[in-house]
Amino acid sequence: MFNGLDLVPPCSYQGGKQRLALQIAEIIEDREGEDFLFYDLCCGSGAVSLEMINRNHNVIMVDKGPFGAVWEKIGKGEFNLEILKSEIDKLPDREYMGEYLRKLSEQAIDFDLYVYQYLLLQAGAFGGKQIWNVGDKWCNNTFRNYWKPTETSNRKSPVNPMIPMPDTLYSRVSDIVEYGTKYITAYHKDVLDMVDIINNDNREKVIYIDPPYMNTTGYFNNFDIYELINRLDKRNPIYVSEGIILDNADGIILSNGRKKGNISGNVKKNPVVEILNYFEKQV
Repeated sequence: MFNGLDLVPPCSYQGGKQRLALQIAEIIEDREGEDFLFYDLCCGSGAVSLEMINRNHNVIMVDKGPFGAVWEKIGKGEFNLEILKSEIDKLPDREYMGEYLRKLSEQAIDFDLYVYQYLLLQAGAFGGKQIWNVGDKWCNNTFRNYWKPTETSNRKSPVNPMIPMPDTLYSRVSDIVEYGTKYITAYHKDVLDMVDIINNDNREKVIYIDPPYMNTTGYFNNFDIYELINRLDKRNPIYVSEGIILDNADGIILSNGRKKGNISGNVKKNPVVEILNYFEKQV
């Protein structure tokens, strides 16, 4: 049952499911009906949760990375759009944004501005690479620079330093904040520390997990997906996004992947297969 909302993730994010969120939501509703609480573990930029909100589901989002802190503030009604706007207003013209973000990432984190500056940094991360922090230091920092095509470039359109650009970032976050306290409960925590809370929640629920894919690099929060699955109460259906079919799961192929190009438009990566693993609830 749709509620007229069209919420989308704030910005690009490595491993995000924005392209697949609609497909994932439809598969889950076809199997589970339309009346359930949606647990989104390793939620990242929240693509699937936001699609579930668009379908009028309450969501519980869990992530130990900076995005978890963003969702927690939004769910608690503590996210201040005026502060986000103030940080956006500090950005220079797009030709200089990449360097500005690079210098911002080198500063000690001001935790009063943590979630707001993180959104800017993540939007500017080259290739949507996941940015995180250790203590007061930002990690995995590489940023886009504004780039214009030349007459000999394969790519014909410019590359912007932020995806999306600042006004769109603000608009997306503003839309989410407007409805966040109604639909979102979020925990800025390790998913393995949430198992008891999840298992003791007796409401009708679906558990969705989008872990860092096995045999991939560049993520700070890798863990054993089988450990998490084995610890979760099997009275609830469990769905897991992965690049492989997991043991004892019904694997649904969502996409055989798409080849991605570099800044000049040349294809450089092999496609990643996207599979939704389904573990049926045990009565």
